[in-house]
Amino acid sequence: MRLRLNWRYLLIGLLAYVAFLIVQFPADRAYAWWKAGPGAQQKVVLTGLSGSVWQGSARQALIGDQRLQGLEWHFKPWTVLLGKLALDYELRLHDGFMRGSVAADPQGAVDVTALEAKLPLAQLSLPAIAALRPSGMVNLNLRDVDWNGEALLSAQGRVVWTDAGISLLQPLQFGDLALTLETRDDGVVGELSDAGGPLQAEGLLTLKADGSYQFTGRFKAREGAQSPLGRALSALGRPGADGKIPVNRTGRLADLGIASR
Repeated sequence: MRLRLNWRYLLIGLLAYVAFLIVQFPADRAYAWWKAGPGAQQKVVLTGLSGSVWQGSARQALIGDQRLQGLEWHFKPWTVLLGKLALDYELRLHDGFMRGSVAADPQGAVDVTALEAKLPLAQLSLPAIAALRPSGMVNLNLRDVDWNGEALLSAQGRVVWTDAGISLLQPLQFGDLALTLETRDDGVVGELSDAGGPLQAEGLLTLKADGSYQFTGRFKAREGAQSPLGRALSALGRPGADGKIPVNRTGRLADLGIASR
């Protein structure tokens, strides 16, 4: 009696075996291959690797000029069938952390299901605002964030900057500031408010799907126009009858270096 070979089942079994090998492939060997080839020019250095490509950790990560104390990841292989690659991750900083769930596709679109973070600004490498030497802690609690590579299409949650400050010729303290984000018909809208600190702040930021932004706000130093903060704010413009300085800005995110042109 001859057994008929079912090539379909053989192919499925072979693909399942290959997928198993990829999932179990050691993270340190995959990283060594990547650095020797596609990642040779990338400023990413991982040490203390353990686990597999799909679920592993690095004791220390250096990304550009930013040093992280630990990184853990868990990829979701099934999302490849949808044309994306999704993962859960967590990384640690000194006195801070970041964790969440994110998915990205080859076109540069990024979907963030959830993002929670506590980031000490003085310890972060932020070239875009390095001259301001920001201080304080940024707390992120975001969900349903959709970035298409050029514009923010949706976002919900809050960004809170506690003990906010910068050093611009002299240290300036703002207090606590918050930006509450929500998705509306005209784009992603962020409402700026303060918590009663040295800086009185109120404003509305609108991020549109075409990559443009608009901000309207008003600022005032609670200690008066002649305080160090008040004199610094005078560079923004002339105060109105209520002593608040109106600020109106429009432009494109690409002009700020946030998105590609």
